[in-house]
Amino acid sequence: QHLPLHHHVTEMGCCASTPQDQPSSRSTNTTNKLTKKNVQTRVQNWHSTGIVSLRDCSLTRIPLEPIASLVEMIQTKDNKIKTIDVTNNRIAEIPISVFVDIGKSVQRLILGKNTLKSLDTFFVHLKQLKVLDAHANAIETVDWRLLTKHCTKLKSLNLRGNMLKEVNLEELGKMEMLEDVDVSENGRLDRLGRSAESSSSSTPNATPTATPSEEKDRENEEKWRSLTSFAATKCNLLSIPDSFLPPKIKTILLDDNPRLLGLPRDLFQNCPLLQRVSAHRCPAMESKSIETMNGYSEFLEKVHQSNDKKIKVGVLLGSRYGDDGFDRKMMGDERLDGLKS
Repeated sequence: QHLPLHHHVTEMGCCASTPQDQPSSRSTNTTNKLTKKNVQTRVQNWHSTGIVSLRDCSLTRIPLEPIASLVEMIQTKDNKIKTIDVTNNRIAEIPISVFVDIGKSVQRLILGKNTLKSLDTFFVHLKQLKVLDAHANAIETVDWRLLTKHCTKLKSLNLRGNMLKEVNLEELGKMEMLEDVDVSENGRLDRLGRSAESSSSSTPNATPTATPSEEKDRENEEKWRSLTSFAATKCNLLSIPDSFLPPKIKTILLDDNPRLLGLPRDLFQNCPLLQRVSAHRCPAMESKSIETMNGYSEFLEKVHQSNDKKIKVGVLLGSRYGDDGFDRKMMGDERLDGLKS
């Protein structure tokens, strides 16, 4: 569980670390390869546990023959496949045929540490999907509309360490059960949906009698109903749309975005459950622009109260008292905003 605050001793203007575009190198495990001798045993294990485990198998593709055998077993017995894990292989493509017969019950799809470049058509067969983890691939594109339309039960989305250029917040915001999104370490990522200017405009279908403020409130209530955590660290973001105001958000992590200029202007005012914002090493972001945002002083007071409670029970270890998540210039040992060092 994340502590609300954490320790960073940096100065405004400090160079951000360079995000990595390429997925990390991955080891191969020759002892776990799928062979003619062990394939039947593996299929039986998949059937009995409900977990198709193909981790560390040195695969370049998902083997269709064992999947076909598994489908035959499922048809004769009432077992369901709930997890597919192909972590740490060299798989570059996921054929839609893999999920035609077994996808309807899959709740967890783990694709981490492969060489995938896109996520798209197979979403149509994953109606029960709750967890999608595709970290450390080479993903450049995601069909956000298909994901939103078909994976309506998704709770966790991990696309950390890929090559995304944009993330469509407008589509993701429609996912009513989505709780956690991590798109960190996408060094090419500079856009999160539509621009802040267009996101603040009134909705086309709004009633003529509604004021712009009422239209905006209605629009935000219909989006991000369950989101509690959003991470986009080590990216190349320019801005966050003003419409990004998840009502249940608790944590927003934006460290190491050297070009990021600011936050959604009503973030502190319209997100009452917000506990932690971290935007360290974002030199383009001016602290004064943050401090003048509506609701910031109340947020800062909440940060102080949270720290006071943790100090009393002795759990505030490795954190800096009063750190609100933003870098400021230092004068001697004292922060210019008056917070304790």
